[in-house]
Amino acid sequence: MVYDDKTPAEALILLLKDNGIDAYPPAIKKGECTKEYVVIKKSGASQIGVYSSQVVYFDIMCYVPQNKYTSLERFKNHVRDIIHNGLYPRLMETGSETTDYFDDEVKGHMVSFMLRNNVRNRYI
Repeated sequence: MVYDDKTPAEALILLLKDNGIDAYPPAIKKGECTKEYVVIKKSGASQIGVYSSQVVYFDIMCYVPQNKYTSLERFKNHVRDIIHNGLYPRLMETGSETTDYFDDEVKGHMVSFMLRNNVRNRYI
């Protein structure tokens, strides 16, 4: 893969940017939502059974402007397709998705879905 030397979060952000989507880590994007963008956030990890492996989770938060609610589902699916085509099987969907809501602070609608990355944890 082209992003093999990157962390999963770096790979996600670079892949989305390479496909024309604004993507940010948490707390970087400021101000009102004036166009579609994505925020990538690590959401913890858990051990896989008794093995020295972990599942690391990432939330993919998709935002659209206040007046573009009807494009939220299309944008989310577009982001999903890009990630699946560019980073599968390194990052895979968990099937977990939030309900969409209006974020008054940024004046935009948001929906998120979760990805997982299975890794060997040498500290376990």
